[in-house]
Amino acid sequence: QLTRRIEGRTNTIARVFDRVCDLLTERGYLAGDTVTPQGRRLKRIYTEADLLVAECLQSGVWKGLDAPSLAAVASTLVYSSRTDERVAPRLPGGPEVGHALTETVHVWARLSAAEQEHRLDFLPEPDPGFAWAAYQWCSGTRLDRVLGDTLAAGDFVRWTRQLIDLLDQISNVADPATRTVARRAVAGLRRGVVAYSDSSATPTTTPAAG
Repeated sequence: QLTRRIEGRTNTIARVFDRVCDLLTERGYLAGDTVTPQGRRLKRIYTEADLLVAECLQSGVWKGLDAPSLAAVASTLVYSSRTDERVAPRLPGGPEVGHALTETVHVWARLSAAEQEHRLDFLPEPDPGFAWAAYQWCSGTRLDRVLGDTLAAGDFVRWTRQLIDLLDQISNVADPATRTVARRAVAGLRRGVVAYSDSSATPTTTPAAG
């Protein structure tokens, strides 16, 4: 009985793997048993939303953004609101941020539909709940103003460090212009309490100064 259960689970994993390969082939990341240039870039992205990141870079929906705007948009791919936090998010910046956020959601919707066709469900929906905080912090705003009355310092640091990790990855795989902006965003985010909490980084300011 145990052997049958193991075989059943193994077969399920194999079927899911085949469906993932079919999806990646359809999207141009695989060509038979060969990993395409798009696929090699995807291999260097480590996040639950890896395919969404790759597709956004491929379609150029993040081109032309400045560092705080890219930080805000990228934050939607790492942040996840708790069920008791489901309120209308405060969106930052000008129309270019709103446009990039809208286009990112459109890319996600197309990928989500493609996943459903292949009976998959991996990609989380972009969550803009941290976008305002990411934009303000990357712009140099003081910590107390970024946190306000709703965001705990520990949560802020945790999400910011995850965002920095994603932007670091983007800076390694994006086109030259977006790569430069991603590195600027990392520099803007890695300061104050965020840098202080990272044992691998040297703080640029004291935590109190934010």
